[in-house]
Amino acid sequence: MITTLVDTNILVYAAGVNTDRARQTTALAALQEIHSVGALSVQVLSEFSNVLLRSGHAVEVILHDVEALTASWQVLSPTAPTVSRALAGVREHQLSFWDAMIWAIAVQNGISTILSEDGPSGRSIEGVRYISPF
Repeated sequence: MITTLVDTNILVYAAGVNTDRARQTTALAALQEIHSVGALSVQVLSEFSNVLLRSGHAVEVILHDVEALTASWQVLSPTAPTVSRALAGVREHQLSFWDAMIWAIAVQNGISTILSEDGPSGRSIEGVRYISPF
């Protein structure tokens, strides 16, 4: 049963991009801890790829990383209702649109936790709790 959705920043830090060694170690440990109950979204894989591209990583390396992630994690896809739900999250909970998209994927899939450095850590929004490993 999937209980945790991983946000982009956790994957980016785990890859050692835009972070220090301590934060990378924490991100890696958090991913390992929740792997059996965790999922990624297509949006997170897209954002992860974009951050690595902007950081100068080779496309082949990024492609390898994304293929490894999709082989070992459940990946959830947004739908048209996801966008509507996200817009409701923007309106009702003052989330940024992209954070609201991740929240909407969690809500639509019955996921109770988002692992993220962003968002209202420790707070729940409509049954989805935000937890930061840092």
